[in-house]
Amino acid sequence: MDRSFNYIISPEISEFRRFSPKLKIGVLASGKGTNFQELIDLSEKGELDIDIKVLITNKDDAGCIKRAESNKIPHKIIRGKDFSQKELFELEIINTLIHYDVELVVMAGWMKIVSPFFINKFKNKIINIHPSLLPAYKGGSAIKDSVLNGSKITGCSVHFVEEEVDSGSLIMQAALSIRDDDDIESLSKRIQMLEHKILPHSISQAGFLIRSNFMENY
Repeated sequence: MDRSFNYIISPEISEFRRFSPKLKIGVLASGKGTNFQELIDLSEKGELDIDIKVLITNKDDAGCIKRAESNKIPHKIIRGKDFSQKELFELEIINTLIHYDVELVVMAGWMKIVSPFFINKFKNKIINIHPSLLPAYKGGSAIKDSVLNGSKITGCSVHFVEEEVDSGSLIMQAALSIRDDDDIESLSKRIQMLEHKILPHSISQAGFLIRSNFMENY
């Protein structure tokens, strides 16, 4: 982590929880996949007890595809335009996640709003990372909005996914100051560095809650 800028992470969690067997996750991503790569690296180092079962993307040219191929992680391209209804598109994603026996769904730059139909299939088992301090700046232009509105502080949040967009229970947040000379690109890079820190810890915490509830209901 670049120490040239100050940031705050809450809650302050320094260690990953251990999972045996490893926590089975499915990653949904639409872009370059830098958060996806961070998860791959932590898994390969044995620091984070996750088994990345599958990557699902909705873009033919998404950078995350090459990362999956390089690390021999199964991946599937599921395009919304190939389906006559959104429910059929989501059903294909759901069936893929079920096929790979995924315990936790991780949205890491997934640029599609999911329906209640999808959410209820994985109730309390979907998390999303968002580039703002929720509940501020919901939606797809959070970084741009924070710069244009002259905000002094922003950051990123990981939350459970609920029916209302960017509104579920928060797991972890990281905050940083917006510099006077920041633009969308420079601020995006610094927020992304914080995303790489809080997403793995949020997966660890979410996995703990999922496994705990499973044992309680067993």
